[in-house]
Amino acid sequence: MNLPIRLAGPLLAAAMGGLLLLALGRELAVWVLLAWLLGSGLSILGALRGRLPWFGGRQRFFLALAGVIAAVIGEGWGNWLPMFTQMVVWLLAVKALELRGQRDFYQMAALTLLGLGIAAWLRVDLIFAFLLLFTLYFALLGLMWQPLADVNQGLSGNLFQWREFARIAGFTLGFVFLLLPLAALFFLILPRTPTPLWAWAPPAQHARSGFSPELAPDSISQLASDSAIAFRAQITPPPGAAPSLYWIGAVLWRDDGRHWLPDPPKMAHGLAPDPATLGATAAFRQEIVLSPGNGDYLFALPVPRRVELGQPWHQEADGVLRLDHAPDLPLRYTVWSAPAPPQPLSAAERAAALQVPANTDPAIRALARSFAAGGSDNAAVVQRIIAWFHGPEFRYSLQSPSGYPDGQSMGDFLLRTHTGFCEFYAGGLALMLRLDGIPARVVTGYHGGEYNPVGHYWIIRQSMAHAWVQAWFPGRGWVGLDATPATASAGPARAGGGTARDVVPAGQQWWDWLQWQWINMVIDLTPAKQRAVWQQAGAQLASLARWHAPSLHAWKEQWKGWPSTLSFRSALPGMTALILVFLGIVRHYRRRHPAYWRRRAQRHLRHLGLGNVQPGAEPAFWSTLALPADTLEKLREFYREQRYGPAPTARRDHQLALTVRASQRQLRHPLT
Repeated sequence: MNLPIRLAGPLLAAAMGGLLLLALGRELAVWVLLAWLLGSGLSILGALRGRLPWFGGRQRFFLALAGVIAAVIGEGWGNWLPMFTQMVVWLLAVKALELRGQRDFYQMAALTLLGLGIAAWLRVDLIFAFLLLFTLYFALLGLMWQPLADVNQGLSGNLFQWREFARIAGFTLGFVFLLLPLAALFFLILPRTPTPLWAWAPPAQHARSGFSPELAPDSISQLASDSAIAFRAQITPPPGAAPSLYWIGAVLWRDDGRHWLPDPPKMAHGLAPDPATLGATAAFRQEIVLSPGNGDYLFALPVPRRVELGQPWHQEADGVLRLDHAPDLPLRYTVWSAPAPPQPLSAAERAAALQVPANTDPAIRALARSFAAGGSDNAAVVQRIIAWFHGPEFRYSLQSPSGYPDGQSMGDFLLRTHTGFCEFYAGGLALMLRLDGIPARVVTGYHGGEYNPVGHYWIIRQSMAHAWVQAWFPGRGWVGLDATPATASAGPARAGGGTARDVVPAGQQWWDWLQWQWINMVIDLTPAKQRAVWQQAGAQLASLARWHAPSLHAWKEQWKGWPSTLSFRSALPGMTALILVFLGIVRHYRRRHPAYWRRRAQRHLRHLGLGNVQPGAEPAFWSTLALPADTLEKLREFYREQRYGPAPTARRDHQLALTVRASQRQLRHPLT
């Protein structure tokens, strides 16, 4: 394929820019994206047709200035992150219009890396790490290729040299892989700060949560199909199936007729951590990595009894765990959950757990009384109400019933439609229980999980956001109840009530495990973890040295007699021959590439005093050599063929070397 040699630079710059766009994601404005596509396309077209640069220098300057002003006006002064994002990509688009040589590619690479630095404020996930790695590869490849392209423009018919490009690409790939362990080592060696050097919260559209600390129509259902990960959790001992996992977030007490709100009452007792009591119970230890976007709420299985967290947090009187400040990065914490000993219900708690809106429909009150008819105990009443919700007349749906385009009320759900999602079921059950004199409250959080057998942890997604009820029984305390039909899990757009699939699909297990390890080993590498890693490594080395000390001494004694043995004498010539053959093969393949002979030509001329080896610097050098005309002409001819000719050879290299030696002798001993 006959392509111009200057095409590689624009293609590599376009590849770097494309990776940058993927890293920036939705933060990029449409007009800037279109400008980059146009600029990159014109750059490639100009390289194919030999039409670079596009426009004059003054025109490109005013074009860049106009884009910067548009970014400031469009995003607003002070909205630094989006503003600088648009500026960098716009400047990339303008710079692509004049991409001709090594200096231009340096500037393109610098702008791209600056853009990735801005993207690092938005995301620190594993995908961003791969995007950064590929961008660095393309940048290094371009920086190594562009000087060769500049030298060879106008030579070899100005055609693309595929073999040279493949060789440089392979060398760059090996160089990048060589740098990876060194980068990892420096990452572990360099001191870590206890907190990030910056704390820039991602824009709202980058962190959405299916969880809501209030119960209101549309808050959970709108995100029911969002598969984003809310958090991951390792549970010890292993729990049962996913339906048994109810992750408590917020506890809602007050019902105003349209919404349920937290508003916890003042309690005479709390759920403060009690390690002594915890040790005597069957506790679940949960190591949780929480994704940003859930506000200041922490999640745990019922009932959280002890928490280990490196950030300020508090536990409210009803047991809810909350941070003092919402996190901007993934947050790791450990929580122990165990059944809490039953506590008497205070007067304030009972009043809050029996509160109903004053404007409750009389028909709903009559419906609730029908379940309590006959003087049944509270447990029997609860069973009747839940059986009614699970009956055939109720249907789970994320959509508003026909005839209710603006949404339905709780009265519509209980008396007429019998169709809704988990919020209606939870709110309706709590209302019915309260009307029958049974203390109840609504709980919002997540239900279920997907188990990853590769890393032995559970994935809880935003689509698993759920609402259920806790009812209080004498001698038992708060007991969890779920009225949402189990058939909610039948459809793909699940929003609580049902059970998510228990196991992560096989094709996603390893990729999700890599993301989990990225969070554990990179994002969450605290100074304490860093010290623990080095202490463990030191202990392992010390143990290895102690274990091998006797064998090392014995090996040293045996080595003394090895040179006199027949096996060593036989092996030494063979090893030497193998090394010489390997070096010969390497030298043979090096001599096959024209670049090898071009570098040797420059090296030969350095012996005569050539300091500047840039193309075009030779004429000034020839004028400084006091050599006979025939010798100087021969020297020029051999050098020109080896440095700029299409096919430099070993024979010409030998002739050039002989001519250089003869020239050195003549310069040292000029004829008088």
